[in-house]
Amino acid sequence: MNTTRKVDFIGIGAAKSGTTWLADNLRKHPQIYIPELKELTYFNQTLQRLPGVTNPRSQKDLRWYHNYYADARIDQCWGEISVQYMAVEGTAQEIYNYNPNVKILAILRNPPKQVFSHYNYLLQRGVLNSNSLKAAMKERPDLLASTFYYQQLKPYYDLFPRENIKVMLFDDLRSDNAELYKSYLDFLGLEHIIPDSLNASSNVTQAPKFAGLTYFIQNTRHFITKHNLEFLIPILRKTGVVQLGTFIRDKWNVKKVDKKPKLDPELEQEMRQYYQEDIEKLETLLDRDLSAWKPLAQV
Repeated sequence: MNTTRKVDFIGIGAAKSGTTWLADNLRKHPQIYIPELKELTYFNQTLQRLPGVTNPRSQKDLRWYHNYYADARIDQCWGEISVQYMAVEGTAQEIYNYNPNVKILAILRNPPKQVFSHYNYLLQRGVLNSNSLKAAMKERPDLLASTFYYQQLKPYYDLFPRENIKVMLFDDLRSDNAELYKSYLDFLGLEHIIPDSLNASSNVTQAPKFAGLTYFIQNTRHFITKHNLEFLIPILRKTGVVQLGTFIRDKWNVKKVDKKPKLDPELEQEMRQYYQEDIEKLETLLDRDLSAWKPLAQV
């Protein structure tokens, strides 16, 4: 695979903020090529879910990364979206070293809402087995740390020209998804070709039927990564073990949630206060009013 051609744009997050929806729809644009595997997670040197643990993909040759674009046409714009790129420290520099002219995309969500949605998603995936968000935040402080958007975006603004960064909000997506989609196409210099799937939901969080089983499957995978046993993965994949585990976790052991879980208002207010300073700095960085994210006025 030719490694002289570089990826043209990279989406960096945030998790549970509409990035899967964006990837699904950009992938359908005839002038864009995004690999079917959305989260390539090549540039983050460590893993968000396992702080301090080396990301095995980051150790691979650049040809491994570019091989995902082997089927792209020469006239197509290459892109990828991996939400760990914003959350893992040092990733901005790695991306800059790879391509200082790359365009950076991001969608941000009101921090308490994002954390709560991400928490429910991690329960579904078996990463967490906590019985409440409050317990999960004590068990996994990175849940809160992953939503300090100013801290995470500042390195990108320090390295890349401002005109190469496009940050939108989940609120924009909810109010007018077509306009948000068009604004990203304008940013990439592409035609306004709008897919029929624009109003379809992507990556909807469900709930595990048996949380302990999903937790066991996911933590077996984490054990392999933590202990440098990645050489086992091809063997487990060849014997069908990986596929079986994935099927159980993502298909068999999930159920629809009749009532969408709601974030406790008191906890949400505490979280709004916790993020207030970062949000105020983010307003200046983005030159955008984020009053709706700040602590609610007490009645």
